[in-house]
Amino acid sequence: MKPGPEPADEKSGSRGGSDPEAGSSGKAGEADEPVLGRTLRKDDETLERLLLNQGFILQKRHGYRFSIDAILLAYLAVLRRARARGSGRAGYMDLGCGCGVVPILLARWDPGLRGYGVEIQESLADLAERNMRLHGLEDRIRILHQDLKDLPKSFAPGSFDRMTCNPPYRPLAAGRVNSDPQKALARHEIAASLADVCAAMSYLLKAGGKAFLIYPAARSVELLARMRENALEPKYLRPVYPRIGAKAKWVLVEGVCRGKESLLVDRPLYLEEETGGYTEEVRRMFLWYP
Repeated sequence: MKPGPEPADEKSGSRGGSDPEAGSSGKAGEADEPVLGRTLRKDDETLERLLLNQGFILQKRHGYRFSIDAILLAYLAVLRRARARGSGRAGYMDLGCGCGVVPILLARWDPGLRGYGVEIQESLADLAERNMRLHGLEDRIRILHQDLKDLPKSFAPGSFDRMTCNPPYRPLAAGRVNSDPQKALARHEIAASLADVCAAMSYLLKAGGKAFLIYPAARSVELLARMRENALEPKYLRPVYPRIGAKAKWVLVEGVCRGKESLLVDRPLYLEEETGGYTEEVRRMFLWYP
């Protein structure tokens, strides 16, 4: 079996699992499972390995499961060296955190990470909270069951140093909406649009704060336009390709709140070699050696 998740053809209906779109290396044997994980797991959930050396993660057995795009988003923040500026500060927020995989990976990389994960779906917010407990992060990452559009009611402007988000990829009018509500909210702009995401980031970030997003390459013009409309100046862009010769699938973008105009377009990130199998860079992600 290949390590880590398969490159998804489109945004996964959940964030992790052993199916072809899943974001972990597969189900663990019961003897390998941590006792705390078995205690926290519910009947409709699985306990699986998170990448190859990052412990375990709880996932919904059916519904929204994280895919490789979540790992790419965390990798982007690491690649751009977005460490905490000081210890003990609530300087980070992940919008639409799902099961919490992005904050978990960033907290593993940055011991100073403190902040929040925001999730509008109650069942996923509960899952993310238990995943924080599983990783011993409950005192560092607080999970909020909240609509991101309501965050200005809870936080003052400029409360955060950096934020991450893996927004829904499809406009509500584009394509059939999945009958599974978790998948529908993950894939379509039902609860929040890209404009809503950028507006929330603009409000919550300090001047000079960093926003990290992953989005379909086909909608990259809209992403950059929405960011600039909300004073999130695009500073870094890296296209992601399934393999050499294929069309770009995603763009990884960093924006700086009220930053000056200057965009670095980095080299392509290829997921697979021409001969098959993952590239060396992607294999480092699965080992979490960014």
